[in-house]
Amino acid sequence: MRRLALLLCVLLPAAARAEEPLPFTAEELVRKVAEAQGRVDRSLTDWAFDQVEVRTDYGKDARPKETRRRLFHYFSGERPGQASRELVEVDGRPATEEEKAKVAREDGKQRRKQDEREAERKEKAREESEDEEIGRGRRLSDLIDRYDYALAGEVEEEGRLYYVLEFRPRPGVRGDTWTERALFSLAGRALVDAADFQVAAVDARVTAPVKVAGGIGANVREATLSYRGTRLSGGAWFPCLVELRLKGKAALVLRLDAGFRFEFSGFAVFSVETESEVGRPSVQSAP
Repeated sequence: MRRLALLLCVLLPAAARAEEPLPFTAEELVRKVAEAQGRVDRSLTDWAFDQVEVRTDYGKDARPKETRRRLFHYFSGERPGQASRELVEVDGRPATEEEKAKVAREDGKQRRKQDEREAERKEKAREESEDEEIGRGRRLSDLIDRYDYALAGEVEEEGRLYYVLEFRPRPGVRGDTWTERALFSLAGRALVDAADFQVAAVDARVTAPVKVAGGIGANVREATLSYRGTRLSGGAWFPCLVELRLKGKAALVLRLDAGFRFEFSGFAVFSVETESEVGRPSVQSAP
């Protein structure tokens, strides 16, 4: 989700403010955002929040046909990227033990895949005689270099100044997995807070069809993604809303038209006093 936040964009509600020259290039702004986000990620090692996940399937008349809602409690791990979640509710009722176990199995499988990919990246960095920090820098640079950027000016909303960043896929770039292919085909605009260098809002679309399992699993012809963040008291920007709409085919012949909505709230940071005692949480709610 952080990568998406760095690279997605917003449809502007106001005109760009300035004809004045901006203090840096688009690429320099992207790197400032990445550095600022990295500092925030490293500082958030004891946190929790709630996430509501809503999936809506649409009929041929474009009207909602079926809606499913799930509530999760999220908890951080010892370092960024190790968060865990617990399924709490399904469609307004308490989740069953079977439903909780199914989610836990899915999450465990996903974590194992992530660990394998991380191990492969570290091994590659080791073979190239680079330490882990350099490896991370190269991966970040590699991600940034997959897009073309343009600064479209500045805009002011509710007393805060934002930079308007446009981006599109760099020709010839492809990912190894279907998620990477989807990520690297995104184009759109982003609002970047001028003081914190955090992404406040994003709207984007895929510019080319994305095939899952060679088209056997799914063939997504159209996809749009919208991200909105909110500023916490400590200066970090926390997601409050992510929306995704997919259209295409599932399992070769089944029609796919689904919307996904993720709402985040109840963000809290904990200070750990001892191994067995947890300090009072400092709650910073995201609307």
